[in-house]
Amino acid sequence: MSTKDEYVATMKTQLDAWSVEIDALQEKAHEVKDDVKEKYEEQLSALRVKREEGEKKLQEMREASETAWEQVKVEADKFWGAFKDSVHTFQTHYKA
Repeated sequence: MSTKDEYVATMKTQLDAWSVEIDALQEKAHEVKDDVKEKYEEQLSALRVKREEGEKKLQEMREASETAWEQVKVEADKFWGAFKDSVHTFQTHYKA
């Protein structure tokens, strides 16, 4: 397995884990107090959009040629870091 394939597999696993976390956060939405429910739903929706962007990044990585793959990886690393921070911030803010 190439480094590219290993990286893609690792990111797919991480994206799947974040998807499970986002689904769990959705399940907890009914527990959120009414005064913050709208903001909670908005931020949860934003996480879903980022998850979709993550799927697109993953596809870009799969399709990248070996020569272009390093640049795609740099861009993906930035995205994954921002997505991870978004999920963590959401969880921390709402004590999920």
